[in-house]
Amino acid sequence: LFAIVEGKPFKSMNYTGPPWIHNLSNKELWTNIEAKRKTDWSNFKDQDSFALIRDPKDRIMSAWKSKVTCDTDKEIRGHRIFVPELLNLVGPSSNITARTDKGFPCLDMSDYLAMLSQIHAQGREGSLNEHFLPQHLGCFKDVPPSMWTVVTTISGPNALCSLKSVVTKSANMSNTDDDCQIMIKTHNYTRSVDLSRADEVILDRITSKEYEMLGQYLDA
Repeated sequence: LFAIVEGKPFKSMNYTGPPWIHNLSNKELWTNIEAKRKTDWSNFKDQDSFALIRDPKDRIMSAWKSKVTCDTDKEIRGHRIFVPELLNLVGPSSNITARTDKGFPCLDMSDYLAMLSQIHAQGREGSLNEHFLPQHLGCFKDVPPSMWTVVTTISGPNALCSLKSVVTKSANMSNTDDDCQIMIKTHNYTRSVDLSRADEVILDRITSKEYEMLGQYLDA
């Protein structure tokens, strides 16, 4: 997206955040775009749109690995941000606590999944941070996938071409680059982590609504 909008590869910027590249209001990076949070969806179907989705289970496990895991000896940025947020959201009635023996708060995988399960059971999953928020409660909360022009995963064979088409058409830009058949592979965290049967049951339960809505758009 950056290369399409700004006309140069992101790597050429030699930029390190924060603010991060996905913050479209960061004018140091995004000089040719004005990002606004959409509140009026009445004319959405008349506009070109692009939604990037991810396999729900892989996304949940990736969030654990990159934000709150205890499976590291090095503190990561999310430990002191997201672990307390999750604990506050699940509430004092939960019997789950964070580990602190490594010098920072973290969550073992089973505790993380159990905490998400309790948050879902309380009906509070809509209050989760965007990294843990179910995808059907994000972009698709107000407009279902069927009303979007393109819904795809990042590894979809036509993902980049579709993105270029939507962006250039919406911005009245010329699209002269036909070399967009690029497939990007993401790591499958679900397959690389040993899950107990209890963990698998929880993961099935807390992602079931996402699969119900997005299953047909995921890569086979």
